[in-house]
Amino acid sequence: MLAPGDDAWARYLKALGWRVDRFLDGPALRLALNHPGVRAPDALVLMADVASNCRVAEAVRTRYPALILVALLGRPMGAEPAALLRVGVDCILRPDDSPSQMASALRALGYRRASGDCAEQPQFSPLSEGDAIHRIGPWRLVEQGWRLTHQDGAFLRLTGAERAVLLCLFEAPGHVASHADIIGAVRQGWRPMTRTPDGDPKCRDIISRLRMRARVAGLREPPVESLRDFGYAWAL
Repeated sequence: MLAPGDDAWARYLKALGWRVDRFLDGPALRLALNHPGVRAPDALVLMADVASNCRVAEAVRTRYPALILVALLGRPMGAEPAALLRVGVDCILRPDDSPSQMASALRALGYRRASGDCAEQPQFSPLSEGDAIHRIGPWRLVEQGWRLTHQDGAFLRLTGAERAVLLCLFEAPGHVASHADIIGAVRQGWRPMTRTPDGDPKCRDIISRLRMRARVAGLREPPVESLRDFGYAWAL
């Protein structure tokens, strides 16, 4: 269980006789799973922020295809539920759902797995650089990320800041990225420039200009959705 905050859910599951290991953050969880001889977990409950949940879900789903993944999501905004489902989460609950509901969901998913529905899940194929990792539905980033294209043939050549933002979103687990992740990517993209723009980049301004330039170029509006007080998602 990835549970940075209250451990009431863990206490409830333990009271039912389940063995529960609680981790405060993703690195601690990954360290435990990478320990030699560790037994594959039956289920993982994700109770961190949506970006952390997506990163952990993507990593463990690749390693344990049949693992049961349940995530808690408070006040889902736009693309957040879809982001969790894209990285392999089986069930999404709300923080105000009762612990008994979580226990019921875990049991139901466990019964499904035991019946063989999940027994033969194949491992995910590795992503080829510049192909699947930079393709979401009808959208693609090509020419090392400098051109955004749509399957209808329209395209837009990107500025350095726009490229950094879209690469960050395309490569993020679940295609969800925090403000800090995006700003860090933009600053990294500015490093090779002989003259770095003054001041900190503002995600809102970069994305607003991107939308305006896309309209002028005859490209459909890129589905970049703002997640209040967190960051942005590529919403499909």
